[in-house]
Amino acid sequence: MLPSEPIRRERIYLALLLLLTGGPAHSAPLPPESPHASPAIASSLWRIQVTRGQTSAVQSNSANVSLEILPGPTVEVGGKVSFGVTSRKKGYLILVDVDAEGRMSQIFPTPELVEQSDERDINLVKPGVQFIVPTPTARQRGFEYVVAPPTGAAIMIAILSERRVQLLDLPDLPRKLQSQADALSYLAAWTSELRLPDSANGRLLSNNWSLDVKSYSIK
Repeated sequence: MLPSEPIRRERIYLALLLLLTGGPAHSAPLPPESPHASPAIASSLWRIQVTRGQTSAVQSNSANVSLEILPGPTVEVGGKVSFGVTSRKKGYLILVDVDAEGRMSQIFPTPELVEQSDERDINLVKPGVQFIVPTPTARQRGFEYVVAPPTGAAIMIAILSERRVQLLDLPDLPRKLQSQADALSYLAAWTSELRLPDSANGRLLSNNWSLDVKSYSIK
């Protein structure tokens, strides 16, 4: 993904819609997303390149990442949820949601959070310390996760990057992911192809990714 180019943003058909609350002016879902990145967002992106022919389908979780859906794996439309993530190693967290109809979207961090935050490392997870999403800073800005249709079985994926990454241009799914194992295998293969630039010389390097997947049900 080139910082100077538009960011491909997923449609807001999430099992979890990110709502802005805290006043009458922010009582509705976010408006349709702009197809272009603002300079503040674009400057936060890494150049990520996919290198074909080097895929490894081996499931990766060397950081021992663990994802927890709070308050539990069964949620109701209109209810509020949060997520707890722990890791044995330091890394940068990305949460990806696959709704009941198979649509995949990054729900944390969002471009809005990246743009509004004064923190450079808003998604940095420290070893042995539970990282809660939404973060206290995000809550202060009125961000929360409210469950929305479609109802049915959904999947949440925690992706931890060893190198600093905040926004991913997710691939188009060739088919609906049916299970935790299906989602994990697909994303493990995809992330294994990603190459990130070395900040010192710009050379594209492989990256260590750790993944954990949890199923949940929306009623």
